[in-house]
Amino acid sequence: MTEDSVVDLTPVKTPEQLLKEEVGLYLKIVRETQGKPLRWVAQKLGVSNSFISQIEKGDASIPLDRVLDFSLAYDLPVPEFVRIVLVTMHNDTYRALMSILENDPEMANAANRCHTIANPKERAKRRKVLNPGLSSKSLQRMREFILENQKPTYGKPVAGDS
Repeated sequence: MTEDSVVDLTPVKTPEQLLKEEVGLYLKIVRETQGKPLRWVAQKLGVSNSFISQIEKGDASIPLDRVLDFSLAYDLPVPEFVRIVLVTMHNDTYRALMSILENDPEMANAANRCHTIANPKERAKRRKVLNPGLSSKSLQRMREFILENQKPTYGKPVAGDS
């Protein structure tokens, strides 16, 4: 068998999967930083330890009807956490909500009353802020928190390591 004929069968993770893993890691670090055992969070939420573990590994999503409960159990700001979960785990729902906000006449009127400005460039800039998606400050803060608090993972020492 030649080197060219070797096929890498390692599964490629989708961007959505990578985001779920990132949110899961964030939750795990938050929980550990607060000194809460996994079983405490599971018990508080009325779910199994393995379900919390799956979420923290990025293998499961937080159900939409439980986002508030998770926010409270992990002691996270509700609006920021809801946005993070919607954008990363339930993006179709997030896009639908944003579409309603942008296209529904009643919602558009409410938004215009709140954000009326004469300059079209400034108006476009403010509209973009209403729909930050994956570039939101919430996600950036989450990523910074992970970087500041993640414990380095090292493999087993190899002969010759000092």
